[in-house]
Amino acid sequence: MLISRRQCPPDTPSPTILLGGRPVPLQTSISILGVEVNSVLTFTDHIRTIARKAAWKFSCVRRVSHLLDSQGITTLYAAQVCSLMEYAPLTWSSCPPSYVSLLDKVQARAQRLIRLKALQDQLLPPLQPLQQRRDVAGLCVVYKTHKQHVPHLAALRQPWEDHTATPHELLLPGTIN
Repeated sequence: MLISRRQCPPDTPSPTILLGGRPVPLQTSISILGVEVNSVLTFTDHIRTIARKAAWKFSCVRRVSHLLDSQGITTLYAAQVCSLMEYAPLTWSSCPPSYVSLLDKVQARAQRLIRLKALQDQLLPPLQPLQQRRDVAGLCVVYKTHKQHVPHLAALRQPWEDHTATPHELLLPGTIN
């Protein structure tokens, strides 16, 4: 895979890499631990794949929903669909809102199905919004980086800069004559 910061890769031919005398084909993306990264370091292919898989898994939940009550649907949705949508949440921070809305639509369909199967007087626990889950995951990484000093996140830690105030910054507004 040729990694470039350009939106369109350069027209220069890439060198042929041989492994055991056979050429290794150039790939447009790779999958590492279930996260797909393309050559311009965006997660758009990964996001589309996850949205498609989540919609497919939810359709499976919907097909068996006539056998379950609202609590059973909630449990099955959380185990099969939410786990897929909440894996590697920091990849979603760089994507446009149109891609995030694909997952929000799946969750909205799940909430409608759960409400439909609930009894009239049954109190339903609300599903946490996916954006809130993504924000919490990002904050957890920041906390682990700066407070817990987790070794594998040490490269993300930025040194603190002490800011020394100049005399002009120490003057309060309205005190200058």
